[in-house]
Amino acid sequence: MCVLSTVIIISLIGYSGENFSDLKKENSSQKNIIFNLDYNPGGIRKNLDDVSEIFLQYSYEEDQKIDGSYRYSWFEAKTEALSIINELKNESEKTVVVLPVFTHTSYSPFGFYDYFNQICTEKCLQIKIERGKLTPLGNAGKNAIQILHALNYNFISDIDIDLNPKILLNYDKVILLHNEYVTKKEFEAITNHPKVMYLYPNALYAEIHYDSINDTISLIKGHGYPESDIGNGFGWEFDNTHPYEYDVDCNDWEFYEIKNGQMLNCYPEEKIWKDKLLLKTIKEF
Repeated sequence: MCVLSTVIIISLIGYSGENFSDLKKENSSQKNIIFNLDYNPGGIRKNLDDVSEIFLQYSYEEDQKIDGSYRYSWFEAKTEALSIINELKNESEKTVVVLPVFTHTSYSPFGFYDYFNQICTEKCLQIKIERGKLTPLGNAGKNAIQILHALNYNFISDIDIDLNPKILLNYDKVILLHNEYVTKKEFEAITNHPKVMYLYPNALYAEIHYDSINDTISLIKGHGYPESDIGNGFGWEFDNTHPYEYDVDCNDWEFYEIKNGQMLNCYPEEKIWKDKLLLKTIKEF
């Protein structure tokens, strides 16, 4: 353009897929929390539009804004849909979802978009990553993160990939969300993987640098920087930002094939918690 299990920085250079239980064990001993995928503040509950046969969307009165909308929402499986949920659950430890921590950070106050909107100078092109109980937002694919977490998918962060690109070799299938801002190492690891589902348009759009010592990201190229005529910072031939990023209804969604996987032709943030066929297609990819 969030809940919450935890994601950490892990180093698995030379890791063998035959020891996947060791990977699970290491993932479970997480030390560096990025997103808290189970966060829920509680309060006076307010059920929202009941438009899904699978999940109920809700929020809290304390989270309601002046215009009547809600700052954040959560999902829970409907009791009558538990059999459907069980059918849709991921059963493979060799499938992983990449959490877009870099993209979430880029949309922070005093971040890239304040620079793009001429609110601040180039000092906003370097951003400190917030850690702790961080809640992913819609610009990171919040709804997909919640739903895929509920459906038993494994997660790593794009920080993990930058620190150890070989980590993707442990997985047969990689699912990208709105991973708009990525490092060169992450870009190469993803585009060289043989089976990637690009679930959100606008992925792999701009190049950043991750400084692991200072825990900051810096914009290198893309999104009109450093020259206004630069779109995709990698010159990626499969960039599908236009026009698909702007189809938020996803009424005519479909996947189409590219060299190393499949891309969705719309932005599924408001579709993924309602559409059984979409979730089934993700599982069976």
